[in-house]
Amino acid sequence: MLKQRVITAVILAPIAIACIFFLPKMGFIYFVGAVITVSAWEWANLAGLTGWQRYLYAAFVALCLLPAIHIPLSLVLSAAALWWLAALFLVIQYPKRTSLWGGQWTRCLIGLLSLIPGFVALVELKSYADSSFLILMLFFLIWGADIGAYFTGKAIGKRKLAPDVSPGKSIEGLCGGVVVALIIAVLMLQWLGRPSLATVDGALFMLGSLGIILISVLGDLALSMFKRFRGVKDSSGLLPGHGGFLDRIDSLLSAAPLFVLFLVVFQW
Repeated sequence: MLKQRVITAVILAPIAIACIFFLPKMGFIYFVGAVITVSAWEWANLAGLTGWQRYLYAAFVALCLLPAIHIPLSLVLSAAALWWLAALFLVIQYPKRTSLWGGQWTRCLIGLLSLIPGFVALVELKSYADSSFLILMLFFLIWGADIGAYFTGKAIGKRKLAPDVSPGKSIEGLCGGVVVALIIAVLMLQWLGRPSLATVDGALFMLGSLGIILISVLGDLALSMFKRFRGVKDSSGLLPGHGGFLDRIDSLLSAAPLFVLFLVVFQW
């Protein structure tokens, strides 16, 4: 498994990095759109769709992506915020309340609320003058939280974070991931040179980073909840050793809209 993970990462990482950071905006849009479309095909399985229905759902999501860019950003971000707030409640309550979201049509709708705002948020980030820094920071916060949680959990994890949703995650792991990611946030802040940590803006920056870290964990837990409900380990087997595309971008889908909301509210 480890060998598969390494080989897949070595092949895909340079391609993803090149497309994310070096493509012009339209190329970036089509690349992210392709990833979201494949993820929609994977989500269709989690929603209980089979056969041609999965391809139809993916095609529908793909057709929604470009028009979604032209919807007022505030509406898209508000919809995302409401969904992830609801997701927090559902994750905490699982396996209770599954009657609220267990139906096929409801899960299909949830897929739209997860995938499309994530796409719109990434496209919005690409439009910023310092887009490379912002996207890199978003990735570093997510990766830092994930890696920090993994190693801390392995070392000292005892108390389960959400045993009914993801038994492998621990509260100690979450704390370790938060610490690592916040250290990364401080380093990124020093690299940029603004704002100063000693100012109100600096404190808001760190508070925003904490929110992004926590909601990235929620994205991971929410996908685990849907996979557990569906009875599958991975969203697909498209990425050997890594599962599917959704398994790789679940945290990004939840964190990206909050990150953009943070930038808009505090006028980056």
